Amino acid sequence: MEFDEASRLIEGLLEDWGPSLARQAYRLTGCREASDDLVQEAFLALYQELRKGEQIENPRAWTLTVVRHHAAKRLRRIAARGEQLEAGSVLDQVPAREIEPERAFDELADMLRVLSGREQEVLLLRLDSMKYREIAECLGIDDSSVATHLARAIRKLQAEVKARMAGQSMGKVNEVPKTLQ
Repeated sequence: MEFDEASRLIEGLLEDWGPSLARQAYRLTGCREASDDLVQEAFLALYQELRKGEQIENPRAWTLTVVRHHAAKRLRRIAARGEQLEAGSVLDQVPAREIEPERAFDELADMLRVLSGREQEVLLLRLDSMKYREIAECLGIDDSSVATHLARAIRKLQAEVKARMAGQSMGKVNEVPKTLQ
């Protein structure tokens, strides 16, 4: 692929898909700087593949796969050294009394613990407007499995909401998604 053509494709994809990919990377790492690095690495890798003449049918799924692989590798390296990622979130810089929406976010994140790792992945990718086919390609499963995981996730979340409204959270903590193991 020619330089100009590859550059235009990357620019358009970065504008349309970049913010969603950054959110996915942040969910995997919990660190704003690391997520930004992962997105840059994914788009650089995509650009290099396109310049080599590789045909990439679904660049969104391809870049998400690169981010997931790089995040897992990065987290394994950090764990091996016994370090932790430093949170560089904008929320860390805001005084606690001003962060009322964070409580809602924390509660939602806590509710997601009733889901299996795969159900969490499918739900979050779907919330980022990915189509069933794209999710299936990213996770290496078929479309019907995507639908099944999504339906289970919705049922579990509905049950958790009802339980919380009744004052009894199910509170089950599930495994880490396989992509991070």
